[in-house]
Amino acid sequence: MMSATYVPKGLGWAARFYHRRGLLLRRVEGLGFVLAFVWQVLSSIPLTLKRYRDETMRAITDMTWGRGSIIVGGGTVPMMIVLGLVMGASVAVESFETLDMLGMGPVTGLVSAYATTRELAPIAAAIGFAAQAGCRMTAEIGSMRISEEIDAIESLGLRSVPFVVTTRVLAGVVAIVPTFLIALIMSYMSCRGLITLVHGSSAGVYDHYFFQFVSGFDVIAAVIKVAIFAVVVILIHCYYGFFATGGPEGVGIASGKAVRASSVAIIALDMVLSLGLWGFNSAITFTG
Repeated sequence: MMSATYVPKGLGWAARFYHRRGLLLRRVEGLGFVLAFVWQVLSSIPLTLKRYRDETMRAITDMTWGRGSIIVGGGTVPMMIVLGLVMGASVAVESFETLDMLGMGPVTGLVSAYATTRELAPIAAAIGFAAQAGCRMTAEIGSMRISEEIDAIESLGLRSVPFVVTTRVLAGVVAIVPTFLIALIMSYMSCRGLITLVHGSSAGVYDHYFFQFVSGFDVIAAVIKVAIFAVVVILIHCYYGFFATGGPEGVGIASGKAVRASSVAIIALDMVLSLGLWGFNSAITFTG
């Protein structure tokens, strides 16, 4: 049983104020620690490209293909393909049923071109990347920490942060961009196929609305969003894995914290990026 700290009579309010201020200072200190870690990771990119190219290529291969499976130990390519197909089919089913009640079923092409490109696909890809590659990174780096592999890397004269974290940041950006474009194309194809083949809508009318609202800038902006999401997700998951403690249980706790933090960061960052890329007034104009 722990003894309570003695507080003189009448000074309880001062003790409570000091305790609360201590919590605030610890939060500020923790934020500064995270920012210092992020700066160390990003500032090490030139060093990583120069000295750790082989490890970066290995990380790209592992992150892209994994062990060839879709769920356990899989890479981003099979996961993104499945995600794109399912997302396009979901947009087709939900949007067509709603719009068809108003006699506007073929306008589903607008939803696929506009909403999927700008919001749905980047968010879904980022969350899928966090759940698939992000959790795996937290578990791998956390296992390296508790088994003292990171200490062994430093004892060999290698810089642990560039070798372990920065290589994964570069690999994530290289892997996510082409796989996201593949997933986006698969989403477009599955949505169009379901609308035209299952619902029997006119392919010409669907294509008219789709190509009227899809634009090269939107696709490029979506790629930028996904790349930024990937960097943020990797930084969060690598941070929790790099400083994991408490054995295997601690690695599991770190993975859970990383998933929660990355999910919140994705949604919050999506709003900021959407406002920055498209502004507050992004009008939809029908022609023809």
